[in-house]
Amino acid sequence: MTTKSRIAALALTALLAGCSAGGVSPLVDVSRADALPYHELALHNLTLGREYQVQGRFELARQTFLQGLATAQNDDMRAVLSQEIENTDRLIRTKR
Repeated sequence: MTTKSRIAALALTALLAGCSAGGVSPLVDVSRADALPYHELALHNLTLGREYQVQGRFELARQTFLQGLATAQNDDMRAVLSQEIENTDRLIRTKR
């Protein structure tokens, strides 16, 4: 498995797990990671942003989700990233 495929598979796993999205993620056939309907960079930013959330680095998580939103080429991915931005904004407000 190539590094690109591993990153895509890891990101897809995080997406399907719906760590903090709170909604149902679309089901995707993971047998061919190179055929995913999501842009690889958007998936990477989603996964990285969620890692930052877990670490309590909310401002960095928000920035990462915004970068993912800028590269998202799919309405479902845009919706997931937008929800993550809203969730992160709520976390930031509660920490102030």
